[in-house]
Amino acid sequence: MNAKRTRWMIVDAREPFIVITSLAFAFIVLIALVIFLTTAILEREQLRMQSEAERAFNSVFLALQDSTTKALKTMQDENISGIGVYSSMGRKVLSLGNVPMTIPLARFSTSLDALNKSNPNTGIATYNRETGMIEYIRFSRLTILLDTGELTLTESGLLPTPIDFPDVLYLHFDGQRYHHRLVVIMVIGIISTFTLISLFLLVLSIYRNNRRYRDALAKQESLVNLGQAARTLTHEIKNPLSAITIQLALLKKTLPKQHTNDLILIEQEVQRLTQLTNKVSDFLRNPVGTPVSVDLTELFTSLIKCFDKPIRFFSEQRVQIVIDSDRARSVFENLLKNAVESTTDHDPEVEVRITTDKKNFVHIFVMDRGEGIRLGDAKKIFDPFFTTKIHGSGIGLSISRQFVKARGGNIRLYGREGGGTVAEVILPRSLHPVKLVEKDEK
Repeated sequence: MNAKRTRWMIVDAREPFIVITSLAFAFIVLIALVIFLTTAILEREQLRMQSEAERAFNSVFLALQDSTTKALKTMQDENISGIGVYSSMGRKVLSLGNVPMTIPLARFSTSLDALNKSNPNTGIATYNRETGMIEYIRFSRLTILLDTGELTLTESGLLPTPIDFPDVLYLHFDGQRYHHRLVVIMVIGIISTFTLISLFLLVLSIYRNNRRYRDALAKQESLVNLGQAARTLTHEIKNPLSAITIQLALLKKTLPKQHTNDLILIEQEVQRLTQLTNKVSDFLRNPVGTPVSVDLTELFTSLIKCFDKPIRFFSEQRVQIVIDSDRARSVFENLLKNAVESTTDHDPEVEVRITTDKKNFVHIFVMDRGEGIRLGDAKKIFDPFFTTKIHGSGIGLSISRQFVKARGGNIRLYGREGGGTVAEVILPRSLHPVKLVEKDEK
């Protein structure tokens, strides 16, 4: 049974890492799939543009072999703005339609060199973002002839007075539809990626909230069980303590004086147990008590006198809050006691500061230069009966938080800059405050 419980505890402790890692892996795979599909579709559009440019090129130059009129008609049908024949230096020699006087061959040279090595009978199509045109260019093995002012192509160059040179064939046509398709694909890809990321964050948030609720529910169940056990325990302890107290009083009267020290030790331990049972009873009963107006300056002035170490007190003004006076005294006495006992080898330099905010809340800071809060204890510091002190009961902070939360406030413990601990108590000044948004303990 213990082995099964141990295995379950190990699995439960590793659950967040396993679940978050699995979710992250799954969403990374989905995002990679979206990126892959987007890239594949973009490549398909590139091939589609190349195919359309090749088809338009073949249609126009075949029509040119018949007549310029037929070529112009084909250009109109294919939505081609212009075609041209350029020298190897990129200067225009012959043209139909609207084409530039020169073309920057350097922009195409790398792609054309690679293309000519693999397939010399095709060209390359590119989209020019500046002009919004698709440009198609390739080197031609044909001989260009000038015949009565018209452009004529022949493979053998047998017509009179051929102009024979390494030529570049060029055409361009409107690329707005191609550009629109690219934009749509990119937008869909980006939206899909961000949707997956948002979905991952949403699922992660739901899981973490669910985990937090499960932990809170388990903690509440343990507190309920603890409360039931504590009620029974305090009731059972108080009766023997009462009997022991009576017997101690009798022994003080009958035993010789040499046993007085032993009786004092027993009496001190009995008083400690009595105080502990009283604190547990306070923790279990209604924590609100009877709220009255409490002057914090007067309260801390009286509390500071109870300690043998110096405690500095600062307040912007005399502040009053509405809270049960006994519970307020219990809360701040416990915090001051913890601050004073935070170290034994030097002065803890305890300070108390009181400020107010615009939301009508009072912030009471109890600060020390003690050992501070260990990293592993930060989440357990308010758990009942958790303590790092040798003679501590671990119930003081739990009771204090219970009292403060019952009044619509909160307690936070965190490290102090330069070393030590800050205990911040946030309480409303009025009886019916605005809702306090709690922050996670640092």
